[in-house]
Amino acid sequence: MIDGSPLVSVVVPAFNAAKTISDTLRSISRQTYTALEIVVVDDGSTDETADLARRYGATDSRVRVVTKPNGGVASARNAGIRCTAGAFVAFIDADDLWHPTKIAKQLKVLLAGGPDMALVYAPFRLIDADSRVLASPHKYGVNGWVIHRHFYSNLVGNGSALLVHRSVLEEFGGFDSWLLQQGAEGCEDLLLQLRIAARYRFGEVSEYLVGYRRLPDNMSSNKDQMIRSGILAVNKALSECRHIPSLSADAMLKRYAWHRLRAQVQAGQLRESLWPFVRQVALSPAFAAGALWSEVAALAGKVNRAATTTLLPGRSGTALPHFYELDPLDGIDLHHDTATSRALRRLARFDRAYRPLARPTGPHAISSALDQGLDAFDSRDLTSSCTYQKG
Repeated sequence: MIDGSPLVSVVVPAFNAAKTISDTLRSISRQTYTALEIVVVDDGSTDETADLARRYGATDSRVRVVTKPNGGVASARNAGIRCTAGAFVAFIDADDLWHPTKIAKQLKVLLAGGPDMALVYAPFRLIDADSRVLASPHKYGVNGWVIHRHFYSNLVGNGSALLVHRSVLEEFGGFDSWLLQQGAEGCEDLLLQLRIAARYRFGEVSEYLVGYRRLPDNMSSNKDQMIRSGILAVNKALSECRHIPSLSADAMLKRYAWHRLRAQVQAGQLRESLWPFVRQVALSPAFAAGALWSEVAALAGKVNRAATTTLLPGRSGTALPHFYELDPLDGIDLHHDTATSRALRRLARFDRAYRPLARPTGPHAISSALDQGLDAFDSRDLTSSCTYQKG
């Protein structure tokens, strides 16, 4: 705690992130909320990631570097949690960005949320290698009890958007490496969020506070792996939530099937995509029609933006704004937000009536994967060995 402000621990899992780690650390250092400890977990990188992070640490004493053998993103995040002490924990991937007010705004909501609120998220803008904004997905306006809506549609979207109570992370045993063991790393954050949503409320700041980077070689760009990871995560979380009435992962699984179909079409695999498309239409004509309409609307939106976007003063060669050039409220319309979706309005009725039956009595009481001894941190041993290498 610094000057009465609660300490927020920022965990940055990093693997071969030399191209982006410095920009990410700058976005953390420039937070208006300054009571931070920043831990970079170098997960066995073979490039200069660790050296660059240490060099940056020489300019910001809050930065520490933890090194470990490569073990995947869940293992790296858990190692970072072990080496921190804040009452609140935020995660950011080593190629993403935060708006300077991200932590301050989220912490205000979380502190006001009461004991039933576990975390706060914020929507994100999709950015390219130069931090230019490619898209601003309409994922905002949903909070409170969200278990039914979160199974229907991933509300958070990525692991860099969260601020979480440390006690909740301890309760659930951190991130689960089960997906990595299945050869489907990528949706560990979604799996943890679904588990948390079964027992706690979510808070939300309806502002674009996160820049979520898509690069050809980062994990989120491996569409096949991310789709398979999402399907496995949803099925696993659903198997742990069978006691919840009116809960179904059917819609989210259909969405992943559609994403796989779209990826095949984009890759030119038209013959391979034909039968899955026919099956989608036969099994769920309404869903297929809605998905097609969404694709058409998204394409029309891109064309319209391309036609109407003008160059900002002093810029040449591109019409795409930089992440920091946009106000976080630009593009937010709470009169036509995510919550106005007909399906989400229907599911919101279930969420408003939902309350968890009971909470676990121990730190590993609810996660069956963690009970099997998979890679989790032990909340009873937060001083276990770490390699600290300070700036």
